[in-house]
Amino acid sequence: MNQLDWKPVLERILESINNIETLLVTTTEESFLTNLKDYNAICLEFIQIGEKVNQLPESFYDQHPEIPWHELYGLRNRIVHGYDKVKKSIIWATIIQDLPAIKGQIQQLLS
Repeated sequence: MNQLDWKPVLERILESINNIETLLVTTTEESFLTNLKDYNAICLEFIQIGEKVNQLPESFYDQHPEIPWHELYGLRNRIVHGYDKVKKSIIWATIIQDLPAIKGQIQQLLS
């Protein structure tokens, strides 16, 4: 897969991360944990991130192991297939603890 093939995929992942950040401007941890609208909107972005990650070949993951590709796709699977069992606090922790670094790594790949 050459750069022209993966660049639009990474751009879409970055767009979803930016959408999550935009949603966070008006979302507190409390509202995320209690407001279905905020939670659903953010989960939809994680689903879209996972879908895009799945379009990248395994060799791309191997070339860029600093990004948790399998975990991003796994989060998508948990949300889609086990929606009623997903712990909102884990999604929130992922947003706060992991997403900023992932965003920076995606931006670095695109530059």
